[in-house]
Formats: sequence, C-alpha cells, structure tokens
Amino acid sequence: MFWQELGRSIKEQFFTTDKLLIYVRVLINIIIITAGAWVTNQVLKWLLNLVKRRKEERYAQTIVPLIQSLLRYLVLALAIILILRVVGLDYRTIIAGAGVAGLAIGFGAQTLIKDFISGFFIIFEGLLAVGDYIYSGQIEGAVEKIGLRVTQLRAYDGTLWVIPNGELTRFGNRSRDFMRVLVNFDLAYEQEVEKGLAVAMAAAEKWYQENQARCLEKPEVQGLLKFGESGLGVRVVCRVKPGEQWVAERELRLFLKRAFDEAGVEIPFPRRVVYNRQES
Repeated sequence: MFWQELGRSIKEQFFTTDKLLIYVRVLINIIIITAGAWVTNQVLKWLLNLVKRRKEERYAQTIVPLIQSLLRYLVLALAIILILRVVGLDYRTIIAGAGVAGLAIGFGAQTLIKDFISGFFIIFEGLLAVGDYIYSGQIEGAVEKIGLRVTQLRAYDGTLWVIPNGELTRFGNRSRDFMRVLVNFDLAYEQEVEKGLAVAMAAAEKWYQENQARCLEKPEVQGLLKFGESGLGVRVVCRVKPGEQWVAERELRLFLKRAFDEAGVEIPFPRRVVYNRQES
C-alpha cells in the first residue's frame, strides 16, 4: 500500500501531462543549445584555420591555435550557463560560488598561476613563436606549440620536451633577425700565415658567391686569434638568415678543407714535443 501511494504521488508530482511537456521543451532547448555551440565551434575553427592558412607568419601559427582554444572554452562556458538557465537553476549563484572556489584554489596553486602569467607575457611580448629554435638550460629544440601554461619543444633527436612557462625565465632564441656562422680552424706553425689567410679568404668568397640567398653580409676572415698548442687559431665569420647557420657552417668548412688541400695549406694535428734530459 505504501509503495502504491508513493508511486502515485511521484507520478502526480513529476509525470503529469504538463510536466512532461515542460520536460520535452527543456530537452529540446538543451539539444538546440548544444547543437548551436557545436556549430559555433566549427565555424570559428574554420575561420581561424582560414586565417592560419593565409598567414604563414610564425606569430599567426602561434596565436591562432591559442585563440581557437580560448574561444572553444568560452563557447562551452556560455552553453553551460544557457543550459542551467533553461533547466531553471540560478546560474549566478553557481558562478559566484565557482569564483570563490577558484580564488581558494588559486592560493594553493601559485605555481600554476605563475605558469599562466609567464605564458601570457611570452605570447603578448612576442618572445617566442612556433618554429623558433631555442635553448634553455640543458634543453634545446624547435618550438612546436605555445600555450598559456606550457611550451612544447621538439629536440633534434625527436624528443618532445614539455616545459612549464614559469620555468622559461632565461632562454636563447636562435631564430630572430640574424645568426652568425663561426668556423674556427688552425694553421700549422710551419705554414706561411699570409698564404693560409689568403686561401681561406678566397674559399670564403667562393662559398659566398654560391650562397648569397642565405647570407646577410660577406664573410670575413678575422686573422690570427690565438697561439694554440699545435697551431695558429683562425676564424671565419658571416651573418646569415636565422635557421641557415647549421647548413652554412657545414658547407663553409667543406669549402675551406678543399681549398686547403688544393693549395697545400697545412692544417695541424695535435702533437707534443718531448725533450729527454739526462742528469749526470
């Protein structure tokens, strides 16, 4: 008897014709809101990808995915608020409670907040962009993704490093404005210095004529830099476009080696002079 009365009471309270119509109306509104949020996300994604394809600059490749992520979360938050309003819940109270809870969590997650603040300034000031080659401490690689919390670097061996932005307090960027090719070599002490420098300059000039597209200035042979254990230190320098320095250094070394071999310029190898002394 009790269960029958309970079932009848629940039916009269929740499953009358008017109530069912309200439930159907609420369900339809939720479906419309959800579909609208999904369509909005897809349209925004399409528009941002269109901008990303038309602008191949590194900043576009960096900022567009970040904006896309932020807009996705914004649309999701608006959809949740609208659904709460349709259901009949006081969403303002929920939002206020979430704000207080977020403030309390923030005091216990200062490192996380530090990462977000650092990420914001890194992106806002344009210190990094997707495709930049940077090194920070013992880690170096190409930037694959920059978020507000972490930055992802792809090392040359394929390792994907994930670095919290709060730890990027000091880093070097090898993809801005220009880089210098630095090629150091030694001339043997027995070698005529003027001839060695002249051959090096001629080889550097020949290399420059074949690689003007990647160079920003003509190479320079800086003369004798040191007296080493086995030879005289010489350096060739040249400013090149960012990202071209590694290939340029390899090719310039090859040009120098060939020129030295053809001209008979001696490159020393490590050696020691040992004196034997006998004491009477």
